[in-house]
Amino acid sequence: MKWEKYDRATTRKMAEYNRAGGGVRKPVRSVTGASTGDKYDRAKFIYRKAAQALSAGHPLKDKNGEATPAALQFKRWAAKVPQNQADLRELKALGERLKTRYKPK
Repeated sequence: MKWEKYDRATTRKMAEYNRAGGGVRKPVRSVTGASTGDKYDRAKFIYRKAAQALSAGHPLKDKNGEATPAALQFKRWAAKVPQNQADLRELKALGERLKTRYKPK
């Protein structure tokens, strides 16, 4: 339930921002059938957001033990939801590997 509410709200906010002239990219929800460019964008997102969450010390769980928006944003891009700082480090390393693999030539 929390995921669906977060996803709807985020999608709505992105659409409003884009209508006002912004340029937020839609997330790559599945890597199956995704182009190399989409996979590269996904890798950049995972790397960047994991690095931001690590450096800023964003909490990944709320007081009830549920995932926070900082953690749920990864699910929108077909990545696992991090539970702790070690998971964030793994996601950052994954993003770095995927960026290398899918980098445009």
